[in-house]
Amino acid sequence: MSAPLVSIVLPTYNGSRYIRQSVGSCLAQHFTDFELIIVNDCSTDDTASIIEELGRQDARIKIIHNEFNKKLPLSLNTGFAQARGKYHTWTSDDNYYAPDALEKMVAILEADPHRDLVYTDYSLVDEECHVFGTRTFHNIYDSFTDWLGCGACFLYKEEVFRANKGYNPGAFLIEDYDFFMRAFLQFNFYYLPGYDLYFYREHPSSLTSTQGDVVNDLAKIMIERQMTGLEKKLPPPQLALLYRKFAVFNAVQKNNARKYRLYLGKLWDLSRRQAFVTVLYVPLMKLKHLAALSLTGWGAFLRLCFTKKKKH
Repeated sequence: MSAPLVSIVLPTYNGSRYIRQSVGSCLAQHFTDFELIIVNDCSTDDTASIIEELGRQDARIKIIHNEFNKKLPLSLNTGFAQARGKYHTWTSDDNYYAPDALEKMVAILEADPHRDLVYTDYSLVDEECHVFGTRTFHNIYDSFTDWLGCGACFLYKEEVFRANKGYNPGAFLIEDYDFFMRAFLQFNFYYLPGYDLYFYREHPSSLTSTQGDVVNDLAKIMIERQMTGLEKKLPPPQLALLYRKFAVFNAVQKNNARKYRLYLGKLWDLSRRQAFVTVLYVPLMKLKHLAALSLTGWGAFLRLCFTKKKKH
């Protein structure tokens, strides 16, 4: 049996509510030369029976049942260990593709051998599949500090996965951002702007809704871990913006004087004007945060006073 051109991995845990739609969007692709590897991470709902049923209906589906709950990064690695495609991607059990998603991304990679990874934006949908917004990920070559990762709709060469040695289990919650940032240091990306190829579901139990602040902090930790590589990869103007962003973050949000001095020093070596602007900007942001915190405190205090009086 010949290998497919594309391997899609679909990790799932208790995904019974939406997984039929997610799998269905894969099977409905105009581009048909793919395999779909579903990794069931010890679901306790009806997920296992649903995917087994779907697997009997289409030979392109392969199902893996984890023997223990591995979490997302290791489940991805388990799925891709079985992948045979030239190109790899993965999707979530509550999101879904437009029918031409694979077709368009494959065409972009096939058109130029120097392209290693293609990514695009997506539309946001609610629990009932109503589109209520979009998310833009930006061209990483235009501005690294504006880049939000490769999102959830992407396709990359198998060697990208191999060079990265898979997804990092220590990067749980931001395993995709960490993977793409490490890939950026070695491979060529292609940004495809547009919102019509993928639909990302945000609902009360989604990670985006429940772990937003944690994810942002973890992303900054992962960037710092790759700072040496980024210093070699990024042009000076983008590197200066990155240093400025980290100087402000550590001064205003983390109150970390040591790291503030570190990044201010790095920024000084690249752009004294940017360093000067940062020194002026940080106290203003500190005052803004202090004022917002004070107003929050007074608001809570007054509400408590009013509530107590009403009870008496």
